[in-house]
Parts: sequence; C-alpha cells; structure tokens
Amino acid sequence: MPNENSKILSIKLNNFIHRIDCKVAMIALATQHCCRLKRIRRSKNWLLMGSQSQLIEIADKLRQKKTMWIVQAINTAGSKPTFNLALLMKSNPAMTVNQLIAETGCTLIEARDAIDTAEGFI
Repeated sequence: MPNENSKILSIKLNNFIHRIDCKVAMIALATQHCCRLKRIRRSKNWLLMGSQSQLIEIADKLRQKKTMWIVQAINTAGSKPTFNLALLMKSNPAMTVNQLIAETGCTLIEARDAIDTAEGFI
C-alpha cells in the first residue's frame, strides 16, 4: 500500500496571477520543493501539485500576509480524508454510485472505478 505522503495532491489556485507579487518566485519555490505549478489552460487559475509533505513545506515558507490564501488552500486539501473505495464497495455491494459519492466526496470517475474493481471488472 503506498504511503499517504506519496500521493500527489492537486490544489487549484484561483486567480493566481492577480493575487501574487512574483510568479517566478512562486514557481521557483515549488520547483525547489519538487512540486509543479502550472497554468490551467489559458485561464487565470493555476494548479499546485505535489505530495502532502512537500506542500506542507511550501506552506511553511509562505506564512506572509499576501500568500496566506495559498497556505489555506494547501491546508484544506491536506485535511481531506481518504477512503479505500473498492473496499467500501466490497463491504456494501448494494451501495449506489450516488451514495458512494455522497459518503466519501469522491468524483464520479473514482466511484465508477471502485465499483468496477469491487465487481472484478478491473
């Protein structure tokens, strides 16, 4: 079973370009901590991707007034509980896709994959 810290988290940073002073410094900080910071298509929103431990290190470096919104986004993403969806489906085979999504907060794709895995299709 993979370590929880090795799981890659993606944090959406809404209106990133207009909310920070120096994009280059933020990209350098992300690269320094083995994370990725990339723009979402042509929007003003960006994604910060990395393991939970790497993102926590970045949050510790960003404890300034103008970047606290990034720290809050990292803390919110890090506190999300994780579920073994396939195991949950095996223990309750009558559970529907909507019930699984409501109880775990997973996406539709994750729920369908869990059902397929539990039923032995994958």
